[in-house]
Amino acid sequence: MPEFVPPRGMRDLSIDESEKFSLVLSRIEPVIRSFGFRRVEPTAVEHLETLQAKSGDAVLNEVYYFKDKGGRDLGLRFDLTVGIARMVANDFGLPEPIKVYAVAPVWRYDEPQAGRYRCHWQWDVECFGPSEVYADAEVIACALSIVRAAGLPDTIAKISHRGLVSAILRELGVEPGEQTLRVLRALDKSSKILPGELLDLLGQAGLKEEVVKRTLALSEIKGNYEEVENSLRRFESEQTKSTLAELRTIWDALGPLGVRDSCTIDLGVVRGLDYYDGAVFEGFDKALGLSVFGGGRYNALTAIYGKRALPATGVAGGMERLILALERHSSLSLGSTTKRIFVAVTEEEVRKQAIELATELRARGIVTEFPLKRWPLRRQLEYANASGFTYVVVVGKRELESGLFTLKELKSGNQSQRSKEELVSALLPP
Repeated sequence: MPEFVPPRGMRDLSIDESEKFSLVLSRIEPVIRSFGFRRVEPTAVEHLETLQAKSGDAVLNEVYYFKDKGGRDLGLRFDLTVGIARMVANDFGLPEPIKVYAVAPVWRYDEPQAGRYRCHWQWDVECFGPSEVYADAEVIACALSIVRAAGLPDTIAKISHRGLVSAILRELGVEPGEQTLRVLRALDKSSKILPGELLDLLGQAGLKEEVVKRTLALSEIKGNYEEVENSLRRFESEQTKSTLAELRTIWDALGPLGVRDSCTIDLGVVRGLDYYDGAVFEGFDKALGLSVFGGGRYNALTAIYGKRALPATGVAGGMERLILALERHSSLSLGSTTKRIFVAVTEEEVRKQAIELATELRARGIVTEFPLKRWPLRRQLEYANASGFTYVVVVGKRELESGLFTLKELKSGNQSQRSKEELVSALLPP
């Protein structure tokens, strides 16, 4: 017999896991909307050339791709940014700035790891139009506000600038173009590989031993803006000065946004995707060391997908990774979710009245069920306990004659007699 299980790297979401997703989404979505972002969702299946347009043939190692019945080359989206950028680039009716977000699954053919599956969910926030880096500061503030609202108040945003790091690498003797990209990709992996492996990657990029040492020293520069600026005084190219000024503007803007105390500049952060070309940032839970969001500026991406070339900046985080961090902090309890009511019947003769009561409670927005099987009362109560209902309301001939229903709280065992009006009042959310 075949073993019918999900493919490697895939998983089913149980009821409890789906409830966790819903709970976290209920915490973060109002925050995203408070910043003025509106929800969209790009198609899950893209033309393969759309996915390759910016990432090249290397993306074939990381995505699920196939031919459809018409012989067309298609692929599953590996992130939400590419699809959203394609949407925006071809929609001329939207006024700038265009502020949108999505919460949806993505697919990546890579090695499964803690809180990351080959199919995983992302929340994604994107701002198109402003070339001014105030937009970058707002996106960073939004990301920190999202994870705070979810239940991670001690997240720190590490901020860098690919243009700045590239400019300094050039002053160190690294060739612009492909060699710089290879160095940036290697540095992006520095936290995930052994020091010896990083040295090998930098050597494979064609760097001399002295340049490797200086590159590693550059990636160790971190602190507030003034500390970083002092560490870079010997670098004087025009690109270094201009990108450093952008970083200063972002740093200054984070103050009135109320998040600068949760930020640091770290030139070791470069982000791995090649479409980033400005400020980049990652959010880390300080206690766990887990990355919970990442993003940056990508000014050239929309020009690839349409006639509308728009500067852009954005940030995204994995829902599974966020839930993992919340669970490790014990900040995710399903006990605070909606009350669930089970209307039990003492005999079949009162089933009609019990269903009418359940219907009335549902009309008030109260989650209510009644027995779908012909069970005795004891079996109904066992089911309600095992299924995690909050309350049981008992309906029988005696209750209908007196107009008083037994309301039992399952967790405590406390019970009381209530009229229908008192019952509804007790069960309505505060």
